[in-house]
Amino acid sequence: MSTKDPITVVGVLATVLLSAGGAMLYLTPAPQPVQPQEAVIINPFKELPPVKPAPPPTPATPKPVPPLLSVIIDTLPLPTLVPALSDADLAKLSPAERRRYEAMRQSLQNVLQQVQTLEQENTHLQHTLESGDATAQQLNTEINKLRPPKPPMP
Repeated sequence: MSTKDPITVVGVLATVLLSAGGAMLYLTPAPQPVQPQEAVIINPFKELPPVKPAPPPTPATPKPVPPLLSVIIDTLPLPTLVPALSDADLAKLSPAERRRYEAMRQSLQNVLQQVQTLEQENTHLQHTLESGDATAQQLNTEINKLRPPKPPMP
């Protein structure tokens, strides 16, 4: 067999390219582990600590979206953000700290109210979609009943 034959040259070149591609597939670097984030307990009467910049996002498969309320509950430790203070603790605070504390509690209540409203609206919209799907399915069965039967194939 001649080495100058074009078919032989193309075959050898294809073999080399396929081998290199296979090696690249099996020799990819291992994914970098995600570093755990440290928990931060926030004192509502002091300034917030500086936030560390997040590492650049890595492309990954999208995760299913959990309900909004569970995301907020899982990501924010609500009791540590605005702790419930007793009357004795409130008496120890200065008037400015008391106003800030009440403003923070009111803000948290407003956000939780908005989340609850959005959850209810989401549930209502899901029910509307389900009823729309059921109606569309009924209409499709009615349309199929009205269509003439297809003639048999010869």
